[in-house]
Amino acid sequence: MIRVIKYTLLLTILILQSGCYIFYFEKPDEITVSQLKQKYAVSLDDGWTKKEADSLLMTFESLCQQSETPNHTMYPSVWKISNEDLEDDVQIESVKDLKHVTMSRDVFFPEVPEVKESQEASRSNERLFRIVAQFVTDNWTDLSAVRRLLKDGTDRYVIELVLKEMHGLSIVRPSTPEAVKMEQELRKYRVPLRVSQGTNEELMMLLSMYEKFPKGLHNIGGGLKYLLINEQPSARGSAWIGKFCVEYTKPVFHIKNRHQFRRIILHEKAHFLWEYTLNWDLRAEWAKIGGWQKDLKNRFGWSNNRSQKEFVTAYAGSKNPNEDWSESVAYYLLQPDRLRSCSLAKYEFIDKVMNLYSKGGGRYESLKLKSLLH
Repeated sequence: MIRVIKYTLLLTILILQSGCYIFYFEKPDEITVSQLKQKYAVSLDDGWTKKEADSLLMTFESLCQQSETPNHTMYPSVWKISNEDLEDDVQIESVKDLKHVTMSRDVFFPEVPEVKESQEASRSNERLFRIVAQFVTDNWTDLSAVRRLLKDGTDRYVIELVLKEMHGLSIVRPSTPEAVKMEQELRKYRVPLRVSQGTNEELMMLLSMYEKFPKGLHNIGGGLKYLLINEQPSARGSAWIGKFCVEYTKPVFHIKNRHQFRRIILHEKAHFLWEYTLNWDLRAEWAKIGGWQKDLKNRFGWSNNRSQKEFVTAYAGSKNPNEDWSESVAYYLLQPDRLRSCSLAKYEFIDKVMNLYSKGGGRYESLKLKSLLH
C-alpha cells in the first residue's frame, strides 16, 4: 500500500512538472521572432519563452528607436538562455563571424516584486537593457561615427554616443570649459567639485534608469545637456540639478539599497521635466492635487494641508510641489502601486503625461497637455 501511494505521488509530481513546463515554455510569436531576425539579425534558439522574446525585442526597439540611422545593420547573432548564473548575466563569443550570446534566465525575473508586470516594467528591466546596449554598441555596422570611435579600441566612447544620441547628454570631463563653468556655479553653494568621467558600468547604470521614461521624454531639448559625476561627497546631497546639468556624487553608485539608488537617479531627471516639460498650468494643477499653497512664512515658500499619507515619501511632502512631483514620478516608474495607494489623483496625472510621451511627443507638446488632462 505504501509503495502504491509512493508511486502515485511521484506520478502526480511528474504530471505537475510537465504541466508547468508546457506553460512556462510557451513558444515566442512568429512575428516577434521575425522582427528580431529581420531588424537586428538576432536568431533565438529553442529555449526562449514568449515573454522573454517579447522583452528582448522591446529592449532592442527601445534602445535603437532614436538613432539618426533608420536601419541598424548588425552582424548575425544567435541568442541562448541559460539557467546558470553567468558573470555579468551574459557571455558573448564569436565563432566564424557569428556572435553567440548566452544570457542568464533570471535576467527576466521581476527585480521589484511590488511592481506588477506591465509593458513599462518589462521595458525597464535594466539588467536586460545593459546586455542589449553592450551588444548593440559592439555590433553597429552602419553608423560612421561608431566605426570611427571603435578605432580607439574601447566601447567607452560608443556608450557616450548612445547617451548623446538617445538622451542628448554629454559627460562633463575634467578641465573642460563645461567643468570650469559647473565649478563656478557650485562655488555659490560651497560644494567641492572633483570631476570624474565615470566608469562604463556607472554610465550604463544611468542609461538603464533613464530608459524607464517614455521615449518622448528621453531627450528634453535644451533642458538637460550634461551629466556630471563628482568624486567628492557633499553635505548638500547625493545628487542635484544645475543649469543644463544633473550632478551625481560618486557615493550614489555604491548605495547598497538598489531601490534607493534607482529612486535618486529618476528623481533628478524628473526635476528637469518639471522645469522644461510641464507648463505653468500643469504645475498649478499638480500643486492643487497635492494641496500645495504658496507660503512666504515657510522657508521653502510652500506649505500643504494634506495628510502625510497622501505623499509617497516624507520628503515628497516636506518642501514644495517640485519635490513632490519628482518623488512621485520616481515611484510611478519603480513602484506604481505605492503611488496609487497614496494618491490615485497623482498617479492618474502622471500616467496621462507619461502615456502622451510614450507616443513620442516632444518637449514642445507640453503646451497641449492641459486640454488632454481634462
